[in-house]
Amino acid sequence: MTAPAKALGFALALLLAGCSGKSGDVAGPNPEPPTNDPETPAPNPGGVQGTYELEQINGSNPGQLVTISKPDGKVIGLYRFEVTTITMDALQTFALQLRYTDDKTDDGIDDEGEFKQAGPRATNGALPLTFSSAVYDDKFTGVVLGNIVAIKYDFDGDGQLDTSFGFRLRD
Repeated sequence: MTAPAKALGFALALLLAGCSGKSGDVAGPNPEPPTNDPETPAPNPGGVQGTYELEQINGSNPGQLVTISKPDGKVIGLYRFEVTTITMDALQTFALQLRYTDDKTDDGIDDEGEFKQAGPRATNGALPLTFSSAVYDDKFTGVVLGNIVAIKYDFDGDGQLDTSFGFRLRD
């Protein structure tokens, strides 16, 4: 497994563990001492600005057929994801363009809104984020680790986060 794939996998695992509520009291005290001075302000998530390109969908690569399923296992569909990006700017806004096909029809989802830091930066540098959609009036979670952004997204619009997308910052 390559280092970028490991970083993306770790970011997705961190995202899923932090959002599942099954990994213990995620809001409880951190047993590790803080590494920064309490007088130093928290990092600004606006520092993650840039355009990120799709690198993984539920562990599969763009261009492959990917089964998208609800959390209960019911299949939403079989899709091939093409050029897909998320752009994040210093004003803490995002624009997401998902492009995919079912091999019969080309389709897409365009979403935009704001993102905010959702908690302290982890000791490995991972920054948890909450995205608020102005288009669909919902929220989804994400994490930034280095030049990788991983999000958990409600692909079918039923209110459940069902699909993991991993993006890498464009060069």
